[in-house]
Amino acid sequence: MKRIVISGYYGFGNIGDEAVLAGIFETFRHIGLDSHITVISNDPARTAAQHPGVSAIARNNIAAQLKTLIRADMFISGGGSLFQDATSARSPYYYLFGLHLARLARCRTMVYAQGIGPLIRPGIRQAMRKAFGRVDVVSVRDECSAELLRQIGFTGMIHTCVDPSFMIEPDLEAAGRIIEDAGLGGKRLVGISLRPWSAFSDWIAQAADLIPHICEEVGAQAVFIPMQESQDDKIGSGPVLGHGGDPAIAKGLFAHCELVVGMRLHSLIFAVGSGVPCVPIVYDPKVSSFANEIGVDTPIVVGADIDSLASALRDLWDHRELAARRLAEKSCELKEQALSCGRLVKQALGILEH
Repeated sequence: MKRIVISGYYGFGNIGDEAVLAGIFETFRHIGLDSHITVISNDPARTAAQHPGVSAIARNNIAAQLKTLIRADMFISGGGSLFQDATSARSPYYYLFGLHLARLARCRTMVYAQGIGPLIRPGIRQAMRKAFGRVDVVSVRDECSAELLRQIGFTGMIHTCVDPSFMIEPDLEAAGRIIEDAGLGGKRLVGISLRPWSAFSDWIAQAADLIPHICEEVGAQAVFIPMQESQDDKIGSGPVLGHGGDPAIAKGLFAHCELVVGMRLHSLIFAVGSGVPCVPIVYDPKVSSFANEIGVDTPIVVGADIDSLASALRDLWDHRELAARRLAEKSCELKEQALSCGRLVKQALGILEH
């Protein structure tokens, strides 16, 4: 049995990052990787409770991390968007330090399906180029991330995979009960996932008002599905479907929708992974990159003419069945790419595929 330590933005209540972790576990299960996993988490007790059989240690307990790494076979950084300095200049240094600590412990290292960037500060770019040059396996979740690594001068091998959360199976039964309890059973649902973004708060409020009106116009019911419940559930005044922080239930809620309008990346991933057409609202390059991956050439950019959002929603509703058929095939392809990242772990650990 291999001992693996995983570091990421875990234990903060963000369903997208929790979905990444659950997706990694599901990937390992699919490929038959026999492992004992320790997660570095902001809330170790909650992480361990959510994933039976998994150990967890605090992200601020460096001594415990080093002790665990010394006994480990591999340190995995990711997935998610850990290496970006748009929201914090300190955050990427924390995750780079994790890679350094693993090297001190003589542990194999892997960057796992990471979304890279934005990288604004020259010092962080330089530190990343140096640190990534010492990593055993570098994998990213999209081609834009690979290109950014090349731009900052990284010359090593880059494996392009996809976000691990594509591997999560939706809990349709639990999600269905939530929908029934909300009195929405039998209705044609349009899932909405917006997030606070201070520079465009007025536009987001407009969108939160507009989308339910368009849904009513076409005979559908708008529902808000928060991805970070402490923030997103304050946006909009329609029905809110909570999931208790369970990625499988959250994905199940999106799977019950006929269409999704999403700012949050993982709302779009959950939709596409369930074959549900979506209207991406771009506030970050990672959303733009994903829109391109699924063939949406002209996504709605936050702050754009609000009428363009209305037009996109009406048009996709009218063609949702055709879009769903196309996504069904794409979803299978993306899941296979997610598995490829897990196979890189087995290769790095010297485990032969049968």
